[in-house]
Amino acid sequence: MRTAFDRARRALNFLELHQLDPSPAHYEFALAVIAAPGSALSEAVATHTDGGLRLTGAAVQHLVERYLSPPREQTLDRRERTVMRQAQELGTLTSDAHDLTQALERDMGAMVAQAGGVAESDLPATANDFVLRLSDAERELAALRSEVVRLRDNIVPAPPPEDVDRDNLTRALNRSGAAEVMARADAGGQGHVVLTFSVDALDLINDRYGRAVGDNVLNAFAATLQQTFDDEELIRWSGNEFLFIIRDLPPSAARLRTERALESFAARRLRLRGSGEPIGMVTASAGIAIGAPGQQEESLIASRANATLAASRGGNQVEG
Repeated sequence: MRTAFDRARRALNFLELHQLDPSPAHYEFALAVIAAPGSALSEAVATHTDGGLRLTGAAVQHLVERYLSPPREQTLDRRERTVMRQAQELGTLTSDAHDLTQALERDMGAMVAQAGGVAESDLPATANDFVLRLSDAERELAALRSEVVRLRDNIVPAPPPEDVDRDNLTRALNRSGAAEVMARADAGGQGHVVLTFSVDALDLINDRYGRAVGDNVLNAFAATLQQTFDDEELIRWSGNEFLFIIRDLPPSAARLRTERALESFAARRLRLRGSGEPIGMVTASAGIAIGAPGQQEESLIASRANATLAASRGGNQVEG
């Protein structure tokens, strides 16, 4: 434990001394330098830093390429595995130090109890030694945790680029992503059906349980819609408005599916995460409008108006 801890600390101290960013590549380089004091790499570092000079990022890159680089196709994988291994090792050390602190606390508690609550100065020398060890362990634990955070912050992979055409919450298409669907609906001289859906009384759910619960309800609703219309692209038009623009389904069949979606959602028994407390039945409303070629804007407005009308009449119904 001590050897691994010292190696990790010395590597981080090396990076701090040279004011180098603690990136995975720099951390690996520092480990290589301190692990082999008499190596060609260490001698090259000594030459670069002769006279108290600090290493620069460019100098480190040059030294890595000359003394440490494997074949290029292996470089990224090797660095990633090395840093992950070191991070896991530091995590294990943190856990060990925490266990040590707890054990020392128990020992001190037992010793004080046996001594009948006497002053610390009257305890045996071994007890005072325990106090010192406990204090040292706690300081090392705090420092080690900071180092773990610094290292892991540098090895967390960058998040994948956002899909600008999809809603981050439900993964439905957003207005930007819907442009192609809308263009297809107007192509070929065919009519289309616009279906608009919204969750009834979502504002009351947000007020009572919080926005996070409301988001979970929207996710559940979007999932229900996607299951019912599994051959269509769901569009999140606004916060509580979801659309389908359908070209290859007769209006009567579209209505049947819409009714089935509302029934399926009302039948779900949504509960709060953690406590399991039931939210109660949550329903939704829907509006339907039939559009002729080139009249998509009009049919969209009509469908949304019908959905608002359905919600105002108590919800859990279809208008249009």
